[in-house]
Amino acid sequence: MAAAARMEQAKRILPRLFQTGSTGSAPALGELDLLRAFWPEAVGPLLARHSAPVGLEPPKLIVEVEDQIWLEQLGPMRREIAALLRQELRSTTVRAIEFRRCGARSARTP
Repeated sequence: MAAAARMEQAKRILPRLFQTGSTGSAPALGELDLLRAFWPEAVGPLLARHSAPVGLEPPKLIVEVEDQIWLEQLGPMRREIAALLRQELRSTTVRAIEFRRCGARSARTP
């Protein structure tokens, strides 16, 4: 199966898992799990290799990037990526994205 077809299949299946759980015996995926699974589709394979969703403080998704260069590259794309996430993952609470360098913490985070 081609990669695009697999992603389309995942986009159909993952939201159902997020909402109801797979069979009733397994818990539903959390929203952060869903966002992590969809991240490579949202930003593409190159950017996904250098960034990863690490936290969710609704309505903000926290994404770590490996260095300052990637932070500068992804920063201007935050609104576009958040809009794509809302469009493709209709159940998401994400309205904003905060990019941080790996290991960096927000001033508000204890």
